[in-house]
Amino acid sequence: MTVRRTPICFVWLLLTLGSVSRAASPDGAISASVAPLFVGEEKIVEGKVTAAERDANVVHLRFGVAPQALTVSLVIGLLSDFPREPERYYLGQTVRVAGTIRSFKDRPEIVVHDPANIKLVGAPTQQVSERAPPAPPGAEDAAALREQVKTLNERVRALEDEVQQLRGGTK
Repeated sequence: MTVRRTPICFVWLLLTLGSVSRAASPDGAISASVAPLFVGEEKIVEGKVTAAERDANVVHLRFGVAPQALTVSLVIGLLSDFPREPERYYLGQTVRVAGTIRSFKDRPEIVVHDPANIKLVGAPTQQVSERAPPAPPGAEDAAALREQVKTLNERVRALEDEVQQLRGGTK
């Protein structure tokens, strides 16, 4: 009788792949703990922010225990719409982040420029009334101003990316 031994690396691979499928939610979000397996891919990652710190115009949100499973770096532009003091706002919260998982200093990271790419999980949603109230005087001007701010934000992000590339520090 011959006994076949399964290589330990194969067993590890099966266990890892099994945990990946269990770590994904029905809508495709993955757990921050498995984010290192998806470097180079665009994903929605969900996890609890366990540490946060500011470094000039970048706020680093850490997920998991040290060494962290994932870092989300929020690039706070001049006209950005991130919450005030995002290092305090997100700390201890469960969030979902959309973006490309990259490797920076051998650790997975997602760089976020747009606040629309990070959401609190379980945050109350605003109820929309059936009938919208009449627009206040000057609402058209406010909408045009918001559009200008959005355009300027995009230009600032593009310039920040260019500066980063010129410095040779692409992430």
